[in-house]
Amino acid sequence: MNIFPESCCSSLAVLLLFLLQGSRADGAGVHVHKAVGDSLDLIADYPKEALEVIWKYNETALAEYDRGQITRLDPRLFHERLKMNKDSISITVEDLKLQDSGIFSILAVNKFGQLPTKLIVLHVHDLIKDVQIESNGSWMKSNNICTFHLRCQASGDPNPSYSWSGDLVTTGPNMIIDVNLSEKATLNCTANNTVSTKHTIKTVECRGKPEDSRFCVKNV
Repeated sequence: MNIFPESCCSSLAVLLLFLLQGSRADGAGVHVHKAVGDSLDLIADYPKEALEVIWKYNETALAEYDRGQITRLDPRLFHERLKMNKDSISITVEDLKLQDSGIFSILAVNKFGQLPTKLIVLHVHDLIKDVQIESNGSWMKSNNICTFHLRCQASGDPNPSYSWSGDLVTTGPNMIIDVNLSEKATLNCTANNTVSTKHTIKTVECRGKPEDSRFCVKNV
């Protein structure tokens, strides 16, 4: 039984019919977080008997499954990065890019009618590649301490989350800490996002004679 119309009505026409009728989606969709370079599998896990499927990406028909075959519908989308797997009735977007973030949907019908639409909201993130701590300090003669201003900077993702641990615990990229003369403080900065985590450690030391207004920053 061919649920999609014959060649006189393309699968794109069926897609328009689906949109006019309204599709029954599984909730608000599943949010999936991936790193740049990862792959995304879009599996049509419905009963296989008389099953026909259309995959969409941001409202554009991407591929269809009909009569045991998967056919690509828009060769411009994902170019050579789209893999079609007829045995598992799935497609795979390989080597993900930041710009691939978007909404994928899987629409399906079988001999009983339209099946619930599956929505996948894809978020692609850069990996955090490195973390460094920059610091500068000043001698506070009135308090007999050194005040250090530290800034944690990560490369890769431009907007990671930062947290500090060690002698002082806080969040955010910036840290201010006071250290008594001849004492040290060791701080650990961690940068993370949904797909990666990196950290680094720095030790700052306040040393020298107060009358010299000197302090020292020591790296570990």
